[in-house]
Amino acid sequence: MAGNRLTQIDPDFLPAADVVQDWHERKAAGIHTLTGSPSWHDFMSIVEAGMEEAGLIDVIRDPFTYERWFTSDNADAGQWTLTLDGKSVPVASYWAYSGSTGESGVTAPLLLYDKDSPPESMEGRIIVFQVPGLTEPLPKLFQEAGYEFATDEETIGTNQILSSDQWYQTNYVTRFGRLNAVMKDSGAAGALVVFSMGPERAAGLYTFPLLEPGIVGVPGLYLDRVNGAPVIEAAKEGREATLRLIAEREQVNGHFYTGFLPGRNYGSDDDEYVFLITHGDGPNLTQDNGGFALLSLVQYFSNISQEDRPRTLAVMIDSQHFTPHRHMDDWYEMHPEIVEHIVATIGVEHLGQREYTEQGDRFIQSGLPETTIVFAQDNDTLINGAIEGIKVFAVPRTMVQSPPRGGQGNWSGMSDVSVKKNYPGYGISTNMSAYWSTRAGIQTFDSELFVKQIGLAAHLTGVLMSISVDDMALPLKEK
Repeated sequence: MAGNRLTQIDPDFLPAADVVQDWHERKAAGIHTLTGSPSWHDFMSIVEAGMEEAGLIDVIRDPFTYERWFTSDNADAGQWTLTLDGKSVPVASYWAYSGSTGESGVTAPLLLYDKDSPPESMEGRIIVFQVPGLTEPLPKLFQEAGYEFATDEETIGTNQILSSDQWYQTNYVTRFGRLNAVMKDSGAAGALVVFSMGPERAAGLYTFPLLEPGIVGVPGLYLDRVNGAPVIEAAKEGREATLRLIAEREQVNGHFYTGFLPGRNYGSDDDEYVFLITHGDGPNLTQDNGGFALLSLVQYFSNISQEDRPRTLAVMIDSQHFTPHRHMDDWYEMHPEIVEHIVATIGVEHLGQREYTEQGDRFIQSGLPETTIVFAQDNDTLINGAIEGIKVFAVPRTMVQSPPRGGQGNWSGMSDVSVKKNYPGYGISTNMSAYWSTRAGIQTFDSELFVKQIGLAAHLTGVLMSISVDDMALPLKEK
């Protein structure tokens, strides 16, 4: 019976919905879990203690230090404000790792950004950027992709454009538009970024930080399209505004967390690892709740005796996902002794999310769960295993994509190690209509959906633990 529980998942061994809810309510109290912050330490303490109680052994904490930039996440705290013509302008959020001002802020003429203007024209000005939304025809990266299998096909793609646009706009600042590069060493007094989003959708936006260590050196704020409109007009006229951003910087400690749920051959040269990976840092409740997902998986498989576990589960939580110079330390180079035993991988993140949609200036729940995406490597046994797990746990609005087969999107998230390292494996993630924001709290979370997704993740992990290396082999790459 124990062997059957590898892929015939026993629901009694999965976390109960009320337990999952309690975990997330505690996490939500901290708003974000950005590495080194008190809320990150609290989150990791729950996950680490739970895993070790469930039997994770030989734990490794690889430390690192970085300079954390932070301000209040509460708009009412008054640490990020904008004043125009003597009146307060509602601000959607702050530009993380931009810079800071003194208590009185900076007062300077506004200037609407023009990429053709000479760089010296920005000196001493508050630069106003406009972020465009995605428009038809969509760039190839965002075009509708095919799939191997899907449930609820009548609704599965109905919110795809908004989800893609949310990702595109939010990451325009430090990725697509590289506004940080425009600002750095510009001599500008400040920066304002106006997004093509209504006030509720733009509230609390948090972008990926810089691709290198440090800060931009120019304080910046984010505005929605409604409150940004008069600012754009004022910038055209060169009127003055006062930008205030009170932020702090401190050296903080973080770590990679690695441990092992031993299989029957643990410690021998013959042992094989199924590698479970997620990130442990993020700006809101579910952007980084993958730690709870991996905890759930370790707890499940700990109920199966070591002798009946044909492979070891190697768990790694990477907390450099939202730090400047993301993933600056190469865990794989640090641990060749672990990497040499890995035969398959599964990445899990962003579970239990409810879908949001924009209606006018409102940003509201659609009444549907966020679309779940299972990425699978190019192997029929793996793909069929994913389809079976989805059906068994009735995970709603779920698709299986195999990007290596072409025309099925791009492998995204932490689980892309499967593609980068050419391992057989899976990834579980979701579309993220509302989850690039510090405002995505407990009201966005569905514990029942989380449990279904964990049942699916356990099934996929069981597939990787039980089938032979030959049966999950990938097609040879053409040279």
